[in-house]
Amino acid sequence: MEILPHFWISDSLKNYNYVSRKNIKVIIILSKFKKFLKNFNEEQIRIPLEKFNNIKHRNNILYQHLFDVTSYINQKINENKKILLVGNEYDNSTLDIFILSYLIRYGKIKPEYAYYFLKSKKNNIHEHLDNYYYILNKFYNNLNNKF
Repeated sequence: MEILPHFWISDSLKNYNYVSRKNIKVIIILSKFKKFLKNFNEEQIRIPLEKFNNIKHRNNILYQHLFDVTSYINQKINENKKILLVGNEYDNSTLDIFILSYLIRYGKIKPEYAYYFLKSKKNNIHEHLDNYYYILNKFYNNLNNKF
């Protein structure tokens, strides 16, 4: 699904024909275990996220990646490259957190507005905002230097 121009998302890795047809040039996999797409000669990177047993631990690990991943996505979009962000097989909300963080950072909107925007585009948001509001609010405040 195209969430924004040049920015595609999926819970699972698509086949080569799908990626080729959409002219995707960069694949970011938010999983330690999902395999790279074969015969794809463009950029593929992995953020090695695993299964988390509690939300607090998950949020701490994800927070460490939010700045780099959102910056990388924005850089590639500015280079006019289409991105496919692929979710984690153990935690579907991981994909949502990265999308929301991108919207917060580059859409310059508050976490709750990013959530409502995503909810209008994607029917299956996997958690209510309360479950990851802390990490998104921390990200938002850090971007705006509010401590």
